[in-house]
Amino acid sequence: MVINYVFISYRRDDSAGHAGRLFDRLKDRLGADHVFMDVTDLQPGQDFAVELENAVAKANCLLAVIGPRWLGAVDASGRRRIEDPDDFVRREVGAALSNGASVIPVLVHGATMPRADELPAALRALARRQAFTLSDQHWASDLVEFVQFLSAQGDAAAVVSESGATKAARGRGRTIGAVALAVLTLLAGGAWMAFQASNRSTQTTASRPSEADGPRSDNRPATTVPVVPQRAPTVAPTQRFLVALPSVSEVQFRNRRAQVVFTIMAIRQEARAPDTQILTFLVRMLNHGPSDEAFGSHQFRLIAGDQTIVPTNTLISSVEATASKESSLHFLLPNNVADTALEVRMGEESTRMPIALSARSPIPDDAALDSFGRTRPARLVDSLKVFPATLAAGQIAEVGKVDYRITAVVIERQTVEKASITISVRCSAPRGGGGVSFGTNAVRLWVDGVPRAPVNAVNGAVDPGDSKEAPFVFDLVEMPQTLEVSLHNGADSARFPLPLMPLTRR
Repeated sequence: MVINYVFISYRRDDSAGHAGRLFDRLKDRLGADHVFMDVTDLQPGQDFAVELENAVAKANCLLAVIGPRWLGAVDASGRRRIEDPDDFVRREVGAALSNGASVIPVLVHGATMPRADELPAALRALARRQAFTLSDQHWASDLVEFVQFLSAQGDAAAVVSESGATKAARGRGRTIGAVALAVLTLLAGGAWMAFQASNRSTQTTASRPSEADGPRSDNRPATTVPVVPQRAPTVAPTQRFLVALPSVSEVQFRNRRAQVVFTIMAIRQEARAPDTQILTFLVRMLNHGPSDEAFGSHQFRLIAGDQTIVPTNTLISSVEATASKESSLHFLLPNNVADTALEVRMGEESTRMPIALSARSPIPDDAALDSFGRTRPARLVDSLKVFPATLAAGQIAEVGKVDYRITAVVIERQTVEKASITISVRCSAPRGGGGVSFGTNAVRLWVDGVPRAPVNAVNGAVDPGDSKEAPFVFDLVEMPQTLEVSLHNGADSARFPLPLMPLTRR
């Protein structure tokens, strides 16, 4: 079966960021005319329902992106959305199954396949479809294990390795279908090409990144520019410098899925050879929600004169709603570059933050400093004398007619460097309605004013008039100045501090 049109089905408050990443990869490989995603393909004034139905009817492959809240998401009355015949996700998947299209469940963010008895009759066939799991931590390797991507005379050709297929069959219990492999090959293309590029040692030229990565901020037409080699010379690093942050080191983007803030936390410069240098940016992405959003190396470019330089490392991740992540991006550029700019992209928007490389200071070889020359903060495991440690609990909040109670807050040592804090929360649903969703997005920990998502997956629902308790686990390395907890129910939330007195007294 030849895949000629792919429809991406997803819930915006469940997996919008992951779906957006899949769309970007598929669009690059298949072309924009062969992939449909509602946020990008619907125009103002169009009938939303009619256009979705037409697109599903046209597709011979549907990707059902399933996150932790796909099954348990509820409407304003508390009823599961999947039970509503007018639910768009139900209509999309049901129509594709009825049309005989290839329907491939794509599990993201720790989600598991729904059982047939958890689905309405029209969707129960979905439970029998072979699923593919994409993890945030191993996005590229998950795909490369199934397929190998080869480039021949400028045309992309996908070849499935026999050993990779054998591993996949063992890992998943049965061999994935040919259609699924074809789609996965396309998804792996971008990540595999980046991997291959990082191993080339010769100078190459390439067209400027596609408009999928966002237009140039000055609106000049795309041109062919030289790309700096992606593999750094294997020369021992010499002096390292801390480059001063630009006057504007934080930018904010808004789209239909999320409100996102990118912040440059630090910049390091290293000479790697007489004619090359490495710039490393420590960047934080803060997602104010309401949906998950992609966080990847495709969102960043370094502008040096007429050169557009891509990162040498591949970052493929996402940030949950009301959460943040930090990551490093490395760029290889000529030594004679004195001024540059970091371009940050979000969909079709982009902006540039100028960087003056002459504004720098040497990083001393001092164990008290981190790799960016900043003073290392005290570690929590070194500040506490006894584990486990407990913080005051019992806080109560009503969030959107749902009652939450924090029943316990416990800090435990995980490794020599790292601790964890487990916040146990009881959720009580009001009588009447269809219950409430109680999952990972219900609780956030704010460390020194920055929100974090739990590292464990919590998936569940609370029936009307019933209650349920679940632990939410967060990693902690540095000794915090402030800790806060926020509790969420849809668009409603409540936030209050966790007292640190039991910690600071030791």
